[in-house]
Amino acid sequence: MTTERRQAPRRKVKSVEKTGSWGKFQYVHHLACGHTETRKRLAPSDEIACVQCLREEQKREEMRTLTRISPIFYGDDNSFIDEELKIERTRASLASKFGIPLDAIDVASEYVLSKLIIRGATIYLSALDVDKLTKNN
Repeated sequence: MTTERRQAPRRKVKSVEKTGSWGKFQYVHHLACGHTETRKRLAPSDEIACVQCLREEQKREEMRTLTRISPIFYGDDNSFIDEELKIERTRASLASKFGIPLDAIDVASEYVLSKLIIRGATIYLSALDVDKLTKNN
């Protein structure tokens, strides 16, 4: 038995299906969780380890850690954060106004006398977006 099977949660066996031909039989155990476990021998108990449930949980935890947002600290100066928020709000406002995704908008900005000035925005429209915007007018 592998280490993975030892760590896997045990699930009730709903049914067992015998497949294959003489000398090459395999037993497909259908579990209560909806997964199947294929073995060369029939499981002696009515509960067996479900490796797929373990893999799902590991993948779920991996995705949870990948999507977790970690805060970025810039020190005591909050003006930089406020200016970045201003740019992001401008992008969000344009995206909402035109009904397009955020990644289709680039905002050009620069610092003049240590103040953020928005010089303009470039909006990339797909053929579908152009069609949608022109039909409404």
